[in-house]
Amino acid sequence: MYCMRLLSLLRLLLLASPLPLCCLAFVLLSLFTNPTYAEGSKDFYPAGAQGNRAFLYANVDATNYTDRFPFKTRGAHFVYAKAGETIAVASSAIGVNNGRIVVTSPDGSSTTYNVNNNVGLIPNRAAELQGPGLGYTPISILVAAAREGVWRVEFVAPVGSANSSDITPPDVLANGNWTQQTATNSNYIAAWDVSVKNAGGAWLTGRVYANVLNLGIYNNLTGSNKGFQVTNFVLTEDGRAYRIQSNGNNGHAFTFFSNNNGFAINGVPTYKSLNASNAAALTGLHDPRGLDNALNKTHKIFYNRPNVDLPETSKAFITAIDQTTWLKRTAVLPVITNLKILGVEGTEGKVSYKGAKITFNASASGSYKITIPMANGADRIINGAAIQGYNEVFWDVKDGNGNLLPPGPITPLVETFLRSAEVHFPYIDMEINPQGIIIELTENNTSYNVDPSKINPSEYSDIVYWDDSNITNAGVPGRNSSNPVVNLTGVSSRSNGHKFGAYSTNNQFGDARSMDTWTYIESGKMTQLVNIEIRHADLKIESINPDLSQYFSNRTITYTIKVQNDGPSAADGAKLDIALPAGLTISSVNLSNQSAGVVLNSSSNTAQSYVASLNLPNQATLDVVIVATFTGSYNQIFANTKASILRPADLSDPDATSNGASGPMDADVECLNGAPSGVGLCNNIKYNTVNGQDLCQGTAIIPVSYALSADGTQLEHSALPTALTPQDASGNRTIAGVIAAPGIHSFYIKTQNTKRTQTNAIVRSVEAPDATIEGPLNVCVGATDNPVITFKGSGSSDGYEFSYQLNSGNVQTVTIIAGVADATVAIPLTNAGQLTYKLIAVKNLATGCSQTKNLSVVVDIQPKPTKAHIQLNN
Repeated sequence: MYCMRLLSLLRLLLLASPLPLCCLAFVLLSLFTNPTYAEGSKDFYPAGAQGNRAFLYANVDATNYTDRFPFKTRGAHFVYAKAGETIAVASSAIGVNNGRIVVTSPDGSSTTYNVNNNVGLIPNRAAELQGPGLGYTPISILVAAAREGVWRVEFVAPVGSANSSDITPPDVLANGNWTQQTATNSNYIAAWDVSVKNAGGAWLTGRVYANVLNLGIYNNLTGSNKGFQVTNFVLTEDGRAYRIQSNGNNGHAFTFFSNNNGFAINGVPTYKSLNASNAAALTGLHDPRGLDNALNKTHKIFYNRPNVDLPETSKAFITAIDQTTWLKRTAVLPVITNLKILGVEGTEGKVSYKGAKITFNASASGSYKITIPMANGADRIINGAAIQGYNEVFWDVKDGNGNLLPPGPITPLVETFLRSAEVHFPYIDMEINPQGIIIELTENNTSYNVDPSKINPSEYSDIVYWDDSNITNAGVPGRNSSNPVVNLTGVSSRSNGHKFGAYSTNNQFGDARSMDTWTYIESGKMTQLVNIEIRHADLKIESINPDLSQYFSNRTITYTIKVQNDGPSAADGAKLDIALPAGLTISSVNLSNQSAGVVLNSSSNTAQSYVASLNLPNQATLDVVIVATFTGSYNQIFANTKASILRPADLSDPDATSNGASGPMDADVECLNGAPSGVGLCNNIKYNTVNGQDLCQGTAIIPVSYALSADGTQLEHSALPTALTPQDASGNRTIAGVIAAPGIHSFYIKTQNTKRTQTNAIVRSVEAPDATIEGPLNVCVGATDNPVITFKGSGSSDGYEFSYQLNSGNVQTVTIIAGVADATVAIPLTNAGQLTYKLIAVKNLATGCSQTKNLSVVVDIQPKPTKAHIQLNN
């Protein structure tokens, strides 16, 4: 092969070189005795190369052809060099108008080179083939110890940094003589070279790579002799390499790079070609010009087999100073271990419709495939990107048809495998690939040999995959579509390396498309039996019912809170929380009407709250009876007694499951059911308000108001006491009026068809007390029998206050304690005369109810008789 290339070189030298024959003979002799090395265009187009020459597009303007070149560079290459070695660079464009070469060391020291006495200039094809030191004099940079690492080399085209619409390079055969374009708008470079020479003067190969190559080839799609036919090596981040043969594809102006996930979304491969090549279509694609991250790796395109002395990592200038990049890592066989399935809230083996976490350890970074078999045959397949070490994968608890699995236990035999050394070739705007790209895995050593005789797929493989189902006209006859359109089972790239398009002028299938071809090393499939319970239950507070029968007699309210699990799953560890308003004090808590299987795990209570952990089987019910007392007036409003039931972790409730990352902590948050704010309308929370009023008969009640619950549209109330009437305004219902009849009356107001909120009113209409007044009509001054005025109360046992006047004087009062009906006032007997006692009102001391009276007693106080004498008449 070497001799054949030299014969071709001889022909070129005879045709193109201005040197005398004697000099040419000397040059040829030196070639036979000292093989030349350079890395760059010479390796793409060695002597005898087939096809057409693709020129290096080297402009970074943001205006022109961004759909063909979305990742523009100034012909950026990277070279690893050790201390004491020499980096040699040259191009055909240096010194041509704005053509330059910019070299930047790992520590950020940058130098821009222009041609000087032809140093750094590759003048023609013959010189390109001879290489540095023979065909041309390169620019040489000695690497200091502090600058050992990966250097960045940029080849600036004649256009410099100006905008240019130049898109068509010359029509030049790969093995033909070329001419560097010299126009000030030229974006292309014909030849370029980056070489490394060690301290002993030997040229080295496998030190130079690119992350992305933007290339232009003459727009002639009629045959493979006009196609892009180059060979290069792609080194992956996990230490394996592939030999790549472009095999006659043609993109006119196209982008060539390789990564680990193709057209990914958030680092996860889509394993799809795209129906466009514009910026919008490529939104999820990791920029190959930038640094790698945990999920996105840009592979390195080498012109030759990577050198055996490449370190695992190196200091580098990729986008900034003192960065680090990987080079040759030790390959690790991909293995997935320690597979577990947990609910997203952390419970192993228990998952809800909120989702599940599949966790595993990966021996190497790569892409994974997890298959969860389903009884209905709709197996769920999850693909994604794995990092080395611990990984978490979200599963939405759906089968392969997108349907949620029914609640209950399942025991799937989960199958996993990990792909490593995964390479994708996202061809952007590659019009045709009629013969298919050839991708071959090299041996796992530093020789990188390709040995098709190996039967172990981890030692040799030429299998490739693709999926063009998103492409318009895919599979349509006459459109030169890929065939098959979808290849997910794998096919030899030597027979069909994703062929599409044809050598013709019509129906170029890849034009303005983004075509992905990929391959990988696949670990052995592993299976693991996993026990999972899918849990989903409708927990609810069915009702809060206040018993007000002892409200006035014992200042007591007895609440019955009905808790229910409508299933279908059991809810172990559900949290019941009951909170009473200020003014009420819990005196006792009892459980009643428990369904079979209900378990009280724990409970605690304070003066105004009760909290319990419950196990509630499917369809279980439970009554919690809370006796609460109050002090002080009967006229109190005990607003919003609240009862809530909170789901346990990794059990979903259809109307009370938040989408937060943490487990259930707050019933109100869960009741929002994923909404960012507002009022939750779940059935897990109920409120009750008690409005107590103690009124005198014939007095207007304090209006009782109730606001329509947000989950309803109509208000309702129970039968009202006579003379009370409802009024509605702006979603509120108010009950008002005068209760004429004495006694205890109750009613409720609520929202129709919901039990979320309710107000219960209890009103005691206290009958006004009555009274009479009694006393002697005639008494004598100084009478010794202590005559009194008696006020007699009736209609109450709570004690009375009697108001009276004496002879129209000031109003005076006299009271008696509860249980005593009569009050007396002593009659003054000092002076004779007439005393008028007038009863003007009587009041119930407990209720304050009173009745006006107008009853009087007139007492005549007679003077004592004077001394009597008897006159005797004679």
